[in-house]
Amino acid sequence: MYNIGIAPAAERDLKKLNKKLPSLNDISNAIENLSLDARSIGVRKVKGFINTYRIRVHSYRIIYDIYEKNNQVIILRILKRSGSTYKFR
Repeated sequence: MYNIGIAPAAERDLKKLNKKLPSLNDISNAIENLSLDARSIGVRKVKGFINTYRIRVHSYRIIYDIYEKNNQVIILRILKRSGSTYKFR
């Protein structure tokens, strides 16, 4: 079981998604599922980063870090897939 934390940038992304209600529900469900299994089916490691993973929800990507030592998942960004999606740091 993982504790979920949300970075300020991800909070801003969620506020933008409030206008797109169907996507928001699916994204919320995906985030809740990360607390149970942070490396479930469909999760991919982001190349070039040590603890960073992504999961696809429709045309959006939830990008997050996993900290096994603290049993914590930090949601970094929630972005619509584009050419610059993974240039978030």
